[in-house]
Amino acid sequence: MDWPVSQRSQQADDELHRLAEPLLGRAAAYAHSLLGNREDAEDAIQEALLKAHRGLARYDRSRGFKAWWFAIVRNCCRDIQRSRARRPPSIAVDAADLPAGDQSAWEESERRDMLRSAIGQLSAEHREIIQLRYFGDCSYQEIATALGIPVGTVMSRLHAARRALVAISEREPR
Repeated sequence: MDWPVSQRSQQADDELHRLAEPLLGRAAAYAHSLLGNREDAEDAIQEALLKAHRGLARYDRSRGFKAWWFAIVRNCCRDIQRSRARRPPSIAVDAADLPAGDQSAWEESERRDMLRSAIGQLSAEHREIIQLRYFGDCSYQEIATALGIPVGTVMSRLHAARRALVAISEREPR
């Protein structure tokens, strides 16, 4: 049966909402891990939702939605990273400039920055595996599908990435 365009669109909206909504928090965490700031991550998620909505008719429902969704989020993040060259530099803030009550939040932020820095020192392959697994909460199979690689490769890269993170953390000053 051919549905009127508005009814087809509403069905697509409903389906996308049902499939994507439970994954939005993890997708945002994954996007933030790739992009390094909340505003860009939010932009990436919004763009991913638009692209997923447009591409929902082409989505192969026999495959997992999560892997398809995270591949879209990943591509949107890459688009934002490419556009960063046109942005003005940010302003640095020192913890000493903050009121005493804000320093614990600053310290937590610094710990996240240290983790982000350590992850940033990984190879692109290892960084991507870590981000999908821990920020995206993707299974090995979902990572394999999103990246188009075998599950065994996911497992070996994840193991190597964890070892590399340990090595980086051992040589970093605390």
